[in-house]
Amino acid sequence: MKKILQAAFLILLIIIFIFTQTGCGKKVEKKSYEILIKNTEQMTIVYLEHTGSYEQMEPLFGQLGGYAAQKGITGNLVGIFYDDPSVIRAESLRSEIGFVIPDGFMPDSGYGIQTIPARKVVYAILKGPYDKIAGEYDYIKEWIAKKGYKMNGAVTEIYLEGGPNIPPEQYVTEVQFPIE
Repeated sequence: MKKILQAAFLILLIIIFIFTQTGCGKKVEKKSYEILIKNTEQMTIVYLEHTGSYEQMEPLFGQLGGYAAQKGITGNLVGIFYDDPSVIRAESLRSEIGFVIPDGFMPDSGYGIQTIPARKVVYAILKGPYDKIAGEYDYIKEWIAKKGYKMNGAVTEIYLEGGPNIPPEQYVTEVQFPIE
């Protein structure tokens, strides 16, 4: 009887261990990145506006890349996404793509200039192709809600490593969600 009780206790411990490691039977996906909070610095960008599907922005990257090379702009490429594609129809999505510029830069006709103020953001450094990065947004938004924060602005992506000479699997992007 004692051996049966010991075996039952051991089985119970194993079951408890499995359930605590898997979220009570629910599979928990481990992310390869951390979600953090920081205060950003103000940055000024030269940009182009885009209305339509976010997947159709690729020509703007090329146009801006050529413009940046012509003007000697060496700052990071930045994407600003104003609308949630799960709420807004693809043809109505608003975004801007631009480069961080130095003070005093004057853009050519057709290009806008704006200053993104210093702000508090939830952010993550994500690796891989842009469509994979967008797939992480819902998880980060859930994290924001669980921590008691509220988003208060457009999502910003800062492209740290990317471009035509880098394989998409090696892209590195910082995504920022402004919070209050």
